[in-house]
Amino acid sequence: MSASATLTREDAVHFMRVLEPDEHLNVVKMVPMAGNTLMTVANLAGLESFLKPISAEEAAGMSTSMRIHYVDPGVLASWVRDTIGDAELAAGLDDIIATGEAYGLLVPEMKRLIAERIAECRAVLDEDGQESEQ
Repeated sequence: MSASATLTREDAVHFMRVLEPDEHLNVVKMVPMAGNTLMTVANLAGLESFLKPISAEEAAGMSTSMRIHYVDPGVLASWVRDTIGDAELAAGLDDIIATGEAYGLLVPEMKRLIAERIAECRAVLDEDGQESEQ
């Protein structure tokens, strides 16, 4: 993604907002032998927090207490584009998804990209706050 200098304060506020309940993203926490729990994510920060990379070793030694945090990658990218309103982040997510890698390999990259966008937004919002104090 581009540097935060191209990100406006209005965009940062818009991308970081907490959505209305009917706009939330449906995600699933899967627990072997215990079933699935449907959850929702209300904003980018919640999405970044929800995504939990697991190593190959963890997956190979999966126990009944392991939790897999799952969201369909295509649905995630569409939600970022259509609901969050961040076409640039969605395009980056689409590029990651297009690699065709397994879900477990996509998660760290998707999480990293989302974390970068959150950091960009916070930097713009922090800069704006410092300028208004002067």
